Amino acid sequence: MGELVIRGARLLDGLGSAPVEGATLVAEGGTIRFAGPGPAAPPPSAGAVVLDAGGRTLLPGLIDCHVHLCLDGVADFVREATELNLASAALKAARNARLALEAGITAVRDLGGHKRAVIEVARAQRAGTVEGPRILTAAEVLTITGGHAHFIGREVDTADELVKAVRELVKEGADVIKLMATGGVLTPGIGALRPAFTTEQIAAAVREAHEAGRRVAAHAIGAEGIVAALRAGVDSAEHGCYLTDEALGLLVSSGARLVATLVAPERIAGGGEGIPDYAVRKAREVAGAHRESFRRATEAGARIAAGTDAGTPFNPHGGLWRELALMHDAGMPLDRVLRAVTSEAADLLGLADAGALESGRAADAVLLDGDPLADAGAYGRVALVVQAGRVIVDRRGP
Repeated sequence: MGELVIRGARLLDGLGSAPVEGATLVAEGGTIRFAGPGPAAPPPSAGAVVLDAGGRTLLPGLIDCHVHLCLDGVADFVREATELNLASAALKAARNARLALEAGITAVRDLGGHKRAVIEVARAQRAGTVEGPRILTAAEVLTITGGHAHFIGREVDTADELVKAVRELVKEGADVIKLMATGGVLTPGIGALRPAFTTEQIAAAVREAHEAGRRVAAHAIGAEGIVAALRAGVDSAEHGCYLTDEALGLLVSSGARLVATLVAPERIAGGGEGIPDYAVRKAREVAGAHRESFRRATEAGARIAAGTDAGTPFNPHGGLWRELALMHDAGMPLDRVLRAVTSEAADLLGLADAGALESGRAADAVLLDGDPLADAGAYGRVALVVQAGRVIVDRRGP
């Protein structure tokens, strides 16, 4: 892979450093060789591809920590999920991965789909036969019998069953373990706040996953389930709609990340043709508490990573900018939003070479029209996408 040089950018490194005006990024062999002030940059080699940023903002490739690549964001989530087969799920996942990449998302964590479909798409992406972000996937979720998302999950009810299911998923190629600590908005017949597994059951799954080098994400809406998951040592609490003082204290003291996915219930609560009434009702019930919990987590200094729950109703892949705008609207300063979608997200996913523009890291970058430290809407104005030193999308214009 040849050399790529991007000149004349306003560079944000994703680590919280001051912006660098008139910056240059040099990438070679898929790795960043230089990222800093233009006058200090090495001269381009013969044959290098040299691009002018035109003063736009250059930042690390964006990371979405919660997606469902097998699902398209249609109104009836349950119907779409239950009608999937391995072939249709894989085709959808490949297409949605490309949509995410075109929006500047260079890594995703897929938290539940149809059996092995996303495992195979992730392997194809790594092999270069499918274009998309780097994919870490849970494959299937772990849920109690009849629990939330049982239609795309493995139903388990005891600590022993959880441990066995974790072992099976690791054997099949899952990169992360996802379990449902509570009910959810999109599953009929179960309350969104209802707790599922006990602390002891979750802890057994966490121990097994960690021994296998896998991190654990817990879907957790209601306070009791959030507390159980955090006490058990999960690495991230997904949604976290009802953060009591106890839950918030555990979140901060444990160092687990909150991945709020504010956009998911917001899109469902807005209603729309085809969304089941029960889902709209439950989304509206949790929406206010969700935003307030996120505000309190931000103020308390909790570690937060960005995720969308893309694939849920009217929540398409590539719409990460909507989540980032909602995070800011709910009280997160824009400098923390930037870290949440870059370095904090990379750290949660265990991607040591992602999330920052500095020498030795992967050459994943996005060029925005606008300043994301002044306007969250800038994340939706992607002018250039670079993945592993290769230009994927170029919308800079003449």
